[in-house]
Amino acid sequence: MYQALVKLRCLLLATLIILPTCVIAEEWIYTVRPGDNLWNLTERHLTGMQYVTKLQRLNGIQNPYVIPPGTPLRIPMAWTRMGENVHAQIVSVYGSVFIQRPPQEKIPAEVGMQLWAGDIIQSENDSFVTIEFTDNSEMRVQDNSRVRIKKMQILGDYGLVETLIDLEQGRIENSVLEKPFTGTRFRIQTPSAISSVRGTSFRVGTIDSHTATTSEVLSGNVNVSNTKSDVQVPAGFGTVTPLGAPPSPPVALLPPPDLSETSSYYESLPLVIHLKPLSGVKGYRAQIATDRDFKNLWSEFTTVTLPFRDGDIPDGDYWMRIRGIDASEIEGKDAIIRFSLNARPEPPFIIAPIPGGTTTPENQEFSWTTQSEASHYALMISQDSEFSSLIYFNSEIKENNLTLTEPLVPGHYFWRIFSVSANEGAGPFSDVMSFRVPYPGPALEETKLGENEITFSWRAAATGQSFHFQLARDAAFSDIIYDEMTSASQITIQKPDGGTYYLRIKTIESDGFHGPWGPNQLIEIPRDMPYWLMLLLLLPLLVLI
Repeated sequence: MYQALVKLRCLLLATLIILPTCVIAEEWIYTVRPGDNLWNLTERHLTGMQYVTKLQRLNGIQNPYVIPPGTPLRIPMAWTRMGENVHAQIVSVYGSVFIQRPPQEKIPAEVGMQLWAGDIIQSENDSFVTIEFTDNSEMRVQDNSRVRIKKMQILGDYGLVETLIDLEQGRIENSVLEKPFTGTRFRIQTPSAISSVRGTSFRVGTIDSHTATTSEVLSGNVNVSNTKSDVQVPAGFGTVTPLGAPPSPPVALLPPPDLSETSSYYESLPLVIHLKPLSGVKGYRAQIATDRDFKNLWSEFTTVTLPFRDGDIPDGDYWMRIRGIDASEIEGKDAIIRFSLNARPEPPFIIAPIPGGTTTPENQEFSWTTQSEASHYALMISQDSEFSSLIYFNSEIKENNLTLTEPLVPGHYFWRIFSVSANEGAGPFSDVMSFRVPYPGPALEETKLGENEITFSWRAAATGQSFHFQLARDAAFSDIIYDEMTSASQITIQKPDGGTYYLRIKTIESDGFHGPWGPNQLIEIPRDMPYWLMLLLLLPLLVLI
């Protein structure tokens, strides 16, 4: 009995010694496939057959010959047979990204380039690269980041793909695929933490001059650890790990921003991106890509104020995602919107009529500056600012001016113009510009010359109009002898001395707008006959009498 107790104590002691080591040691969780047993698993993946018994004991397997498919097996990494080294591949690159491969100098990153363990990826401002690994996992290196590939290796007989990434500065976004029978061990190492995953989507970034690490989990689970402690971070949560301190308890990620006020179509640069403010944010991050999966990034920017503004991107269709950043620098969930940009060729600068200006009552002329990229222009005119009913449209204007062959009737109008180029096609419209076609100054219809008075009459073109009347001795109207405004369509004045006079009239519309002066009109007033001339003319008659 005593000997049995001693053996039991030794067995328990051995178990206490072995199990913590196995638990603490890095492990590969293998999923049993049909036809697997402990012997063929050990032969394919482990360094020696002596691990059959240890593998059985570690996983509590009753029958080593029959293991149900789908059973997870814990395999310490130290038992695993090292396999071949593998490479990764660049699948997209934008901007200035360089690869440094000792002892070579750094070389520009290109799509299709193979990357090996030891390579360093350096992205500059507004530059991005997406890398695909052997197990189809992807890593998107954001701008101003420095990443070193420390390990890419297949363990066992293609049983486990191990990847170790050293994020020295910046941010990376990762998508790790979980395969049913091939294991994936994907780890991101920073100065303050290691993030380990199997089948998940997560982000890792360095902050505070690289003295802390943020980890944000979008799907799956991530184990974040360092020498102080470790924490499991589930989907929808994030943690901060300061240098020399344990990871913080996971906190919920900020919800996606509300993009209900965000436009899906832009016609000018820089982009001005509006969104509803999100509660609890320190700032925002926005990313623009040409694909829904954001593998091909074109632009990324952060701001602490709204709206967003972004600079120069080509015309086209894009995807944009925006997320909030909390006070701990943990970035939240993404809101995604698709949008289009048509900013080129830019519309020309307008010369006439200027917004709110007028044209001549007849032969309305429109002019603008020459747009160097444009092959021709298109111009449209409407009586409503929505251009729901066009009065005029011309899409083949070769010059930088246009005179209408059929004048517009007096009234209020709106016009806009856009440029067309061979490379970009039709560009965006200019701003909508209002203008007025005024009523011309009325012409005299009747003049009545009395003994002491003279009456001028004309016709009102519309109700509510009034008029401005002037009579002058010269055509330049520098010597005005009569100046009056009247709501009537006639005016009676004291007859001036005989001679040549000039008159003009302009229309004042009901809203107070003064139209142009009508054409100058000349009138001759008969001169009175002097008394002595009358006697001279009557003298022959007196002689006959």
